Amino acid sequence: MICYSRSKEIEMAARHGLRNHPLYATWCNMKARCDNINHPQYHDYGGRGISYESSWAEFPNFLRAVGEKPHPEATLDRVDNSGNYSRDNIRWADRHTQRVNSRSVRYVTIGEETKLITEWCEHFNISIGAVHRRLKRGMDVVTSLTTEKAKRFL
Repeated sequence: MICYSRSKEIEMAARHGLRNHPLYATWCNMKARCDNINHPQYHDYGGRGISYESSWAEFPNFLRAVGEKPHPEATLDRVDNSGNYSRDNIRWADRHTQRVNSRSVRYVTIGEETKLITEWCEHFNISIGAVHRRLKRGMDVVTSLTTEKAKRFL
């Protein structure tokens, strides 16, 4: 037995003939994250009030609005990740751009310069794992980044 919403998607896919389009899965996933309370990521999307333009409930409208992927690795990204999926809040981005635009990204200011914590790790030649361990032990973020690695003697 197929649930009602899934049967409607199948019906719509048959109607427009685009079910095998490369962006069809992107569209389905976007809708599921926003609409389906059983989706594993619903709490990060629909649960926070994130939705999509009403016309995008139909795949052809979504496809016209977002266009084709500019390259195979491109992912659909919301410019303001607290905002809805809408024409003025989406872009095609690479994985790095999307990671930098996530809620979990942490920026740190040292002196006059602000960088991602991972960029500071590269700058000070320290692993992100070491920084996380130091933070767990209660060290402040700047000290955890700028303290040299302990040298081990055999």
